[in-house]
Amino acid sequence: MSNHQASEQMIGYIYQIRYALYLLLENDDEESNISIEKFDDIAFTKPDGSENVFIQLKHHTKKYGDLTDSSTDIWRTLNVWINELKKDCDLLKKTKFLIITTAKSPENSASFFLTTEMNLRNPEKAFTILKSIAEKSNNKAHKSYYDNFIENISLISKELLYNVYVVDKSSNIVDTASHIKKILRYSCKPQYISSVFERLEGWWTNKAIDALRSTKPVYVNARQVASYIVDISQEYSTDNLPIDIDNLYNDVDSSSFDGQLFYEQLKLIGINKNKLKVALRDYQKAFRQRANWVRNDLLYLNELDRYESRLIDEWEHCFADMEDELQDYGELTDDISKKHGKSLFKEIENKDIRIRERCSEPFIMRGSYHILADDLKVGWHNDFKERLDYLIGREVVIK
Repeated sequence: MSNHQASEQMIGYIYQIRYALYLLLENDDEESNISIEKFDDIAFTKPDGSENVFIQLKHHTKKYGDLTDSSTDIWRTLNVWINELKKDCDLLKKTKFLIITTAKSPENSASFFLTTEMNLRNPEKAFTILKSIAEKSNNKAHKSYYDNFIENISLISKELLYNVYVVDKSSNIVDTASHIKKILRYSCKPQYISSVFERLEGWWTNKAIDALRSTKPVYVNARQVASYIVDISQEYSTDNLPIDIDNLYNDVDSSSFDGQLFYEQLKLIGINKNKLKVALRDYQKAFRQRANWVRNDLLYLNELDRYESRLIDEWEHCFADMEDELQDYGELTDDISKKHGKSLFKEIENKDIRIRERCSEPFIMRGSYHILADDLKVGWHNDFKERLDYLIGREVVIK
């Protein structure tokens, strides 16, 4: 396969997933289920099985192709549907078959007479045209399609065309994204539409992957998608921030953090290996999430600085309390310092100091404390600055 063919095929797969999302958002029936690549490229089904819509999508990278009477798009699609109906002819009674294509239907062609516009639609003429092609064409690549069409004329082929609808000149992969964003425009402020779209499509793509991997049909309905849109849209508000990396960084290589100040601070109070990994994960997640907020311009002016000031203020109170307790010891050993350092670290971790009221993910606060500890603005051991003097002049690489 040439690079161009491979690119076209890849775009076709992505288009199929994206257009399925668009169709679901456009569907007025919240309970109608959609499946991908099980019954067809896309299929809408009623929960009780009373109605189906099978959809084949055809994407062309050129602005328009022509959906001619000898088009592979037409004949390959009809062949797929005829084979499906040979297994269960009763599907004809309750199923619409749609070809949605970026190509256009030439006037007076079979696809032209299968349009959704009722004043132009004429399945009888479409059948006559396609039957003639199947009987007379010398196209060897399509011979099996033509034979299948002719062999099943009486029971399937002709009847099928009365249920086939061609939607031509449909939006391409880029325009489909614009249409979805237009639907999302009332879900959030204009500046956040692209972010909400990216999160929605990422979630939807994972649903599609689950469907493709499953041996059984995986269904999603419009109500589930609407619910997800509401959930993520609410994150883009004045009292909240989006969390979009919560499943990342579950496997952390702790050895790569040797020499980083926040990591050395944790080792200084004798934090165990498993707890270290959890702390490193919080640091990485918070660091990346904060960077995402900055990159996407989601924070108010100096909001992170003000948040860190609140964190430092709370730490100062707790650290001062720890120092006060340590004064009760006649002789201060390293074991005592470590014990109280661990208690301080645990006390801080259990607090709930949020950057915004509804942004409640604990790793934001915990990881932000590690970021501050990496600059020695906070610490856990009572002598953390003196103990880490040897590291202060070293270049620290952010992981």
